[in-house]
Amino acid sequence: MAQPERQQSSAPIGSAPSNTVHSAREVVSVACKMPNGLILRGLDRTIVQELVQGGGVRDVECYVPNGEQVVLGGTAARYGDPRPPLLTASGYRITPNVPKKLWDDWYAANKASDLVKNRIIFAHTDHASVEKFGREHDHVVTGLEGIDPKNPQKHVRGIAPAERPAK
Repeated sequence: MAQPERQQSSAPIGSAPSNTVHSAREVVSVACKMPNGLILRGLDRTIVQELVQGGGVRDVECYVPNGEQVVLGGTAARYGDPRPPLLTASGYRITPNVPKKLWDDWYAANKASDLVKNRIIFAHTDHASVEKFGREHDHVVTGLEGIDPKNPQKHVRGIAPAERPAK
C-alpha cells in the first residue's frame, strides 16, 4: 500500500509554526482619542459570487466576522470601569496588549478611515512610541469634545454667547 506524500510546509526549517505561543505574544499598544472607545473586530476576507443584472455572476471581496475582538478604552471616564485610566497628557487612552494580527487586519481594512487619517487612533509595538505619538498630536480633535459655554461658536456655528442679565 502506498503511503500518502507529506506536504511540505512553507516555513523554513527550525522556525516556529504560526500557531504557537510566539504569535500570541506579538502585541501592540493602541492609542485612542474617541470618548467612548472603539471595538476592533477581526474579519476574514473571502470571495463570494454576486449576481449581476442581465445574468451572470462576478466575484466580490467580502469580509466575514471571525469572532475575535478587542475593546479599546475611550477617554471618557465611566463609573465602575475596572480598567485603569491609562491616559496620556495629550488625552489619548492607551490600551496595551492588543494582538498585532488583529490590529494589522483591522488597519488594512480601515486605513482610508477618518479615524486613521485624522490620527484619532494609532498603534505601535513599542509603548513609549505610542506615548510619544500622543504628545506630538495633542492638538488633534475628534469633533466629540464638549462645548465650551463661554465660547460656543468655536464648535457650533451661528450661536453667540447671550448677554448676562443685569442684577
